[in-house]
Amino acid sequence: MGRSIDAEDIPLGVLAVDAAWKILWANAAAAERLAQRADQLPGLACALLFERGEQVVERLRAALAAGGPALAPDVRARRDDREVWLDLAAHPQRSGALLTLVDASARAALRAELARLNDRLGESEREKEKIRRVQRELTDEAAQAPTMIGASEGMRRVIAQAERVAPTSATALIHGETGSGKDLVARTIHARSPRAAGAFIAVNCAALPESLIESELFGHERGAFTGAERQRLGKFELADGGTLFLDEVAELSAQAQAKLLRVLQNGAFERVGGAETVTVDVRVIAATHRELARQVERGRFREDLFYRLNVFRIDVPPLRDRREDLRALIEFLHERHARRMGRPALPVSERSMRRALAYRWPGNIRELENAVERATLLSEGAELELELPESPTPQMGAQAGPGAAGGSSPGGPGSEGGTSARDVLLDLTSEQLQRMQMMHALEACGYRVFGGKGAARRLGLNPQTMLSRMDKFGIPRPRVMRGGAD
Repeated sequence: MGRSIDAEDIPLGVLAVDAAWKILWANAAAAERLAQRADQLPGLACALLFERGEQVVERLRAALAAGGPALAPDVRARRDDREVWLDLAAHPQRSGALLTLVDASARAALRAELARLNDRLGESEREKEKIRRVQRELTDEAAQAPTMIGASEGMRRVIAQAERVAPTSATALIHGETGSGKDLVARTIHARSPRAAGAFIAVNCAALPESLIESELFGHERGAFTGAERQRLGKFELADGGTLFLDEVAELSAQAQAKLLRVLQNGAFERVGGAETVTVDVRVIAATHRELARQVERGRFREDLFYRLNVFRIDVPPLRDRREDLRALIEFLHERHARRMGRPALPVSERSMRRALAYRWPGNIRELENAVERATLLSEGAELELELPESPTPQMGAQAGPGAAGGSSPGGPGSEGGTSARDVLLDLTSEQLQRMQMMHALEACGYRVFGGKGAARRLGLNPQTMLSRMDKFGIPRPRVMRGGAD
């Protein structure tokens, strides 16, 4: 004969309830799960033991009435010291029901953790969508196919180099004067690369305060510094899957250079004030008007970073070295601005072309575009009259330096339209002539103003008078005022 099973031997919590769902008896396991004494349970209404107990009892009662055992999973017991979740199973008896209680706290904790992870996943998806939205906004302009204008030898070389490096993943270093179009070369490389559908994010490192460069590039966590009220994504994260263009990269601080080197090597970094490592897939294109090799020699730029960036170098020629492209550039820029302003596109006057060919364009393409935009806005006649900035510095004869393409100076045999120095001078205003004279004197005197070998003495002016006129004509003062009787 088998031994009869005592209710106390059952590991499950067991409650017997009558037809009114009042407890008749309970074993020790049930009392333990409910944090009650077993002798205190008989006579209690079952609903008092659980959160929303009336609803739980009604659910079990209805299921039993339908003809079968009933299950109420994840029912919370009324306990103050800790949270306990139970699975209740009700089995019909003659004059009531038998309830079994199984501790479901571990499963409830797992479900809570799953819900928390789902929330975090939802936040992550929302962050990813936010990044994608910002990328779309930032690359609307980049979505338009960039156009590099020019048939000069220098521009043909630049276009060929951009097309060669674009399909690869190599880091490109673009060198050229300010305003020469380095950003357009970078956009062309991106547009013709396998990353063309990704974001193109441009950062002008020279325009950012040193204290904000790291935050701008790598982002920051909330509370990383005073004013950091929320987490911010950096340009590297926004450019994930695309291209990051670092203009004037030589202006980066030493700390930012170290972080940039790590990203180029491992594709990983930490946000400012954070410990979490962020990984990205970004192609970097850098640009500078400085000679980075010389910056390395002076200890202002990391040598290892220089070699990382200088994988494929592209030198963009200044506008004064590609004068044969001037007409095409002026016409292209004029048509673009005329279309934007709703004005008709006009032919460029020969007088304007002579003056444009004689001007040195120290601001390069950026300066040319400003001049064309202003001329388009003010145009009233049948031709486009291009008014140059306050005072051009024409190149004539031996003073032209690296002037017109092919070595011809304006007014020489190789210049367009046979422009002569006399034609150029006749078109200049009095102020433009004065400024040209001052610029020539400054260049001849090594940018000295004072002293026996200074530009003021050469022009027969009081040095203070010359400084005043330099300010008037927009000529930058020398950083070092050298004087003396030299």
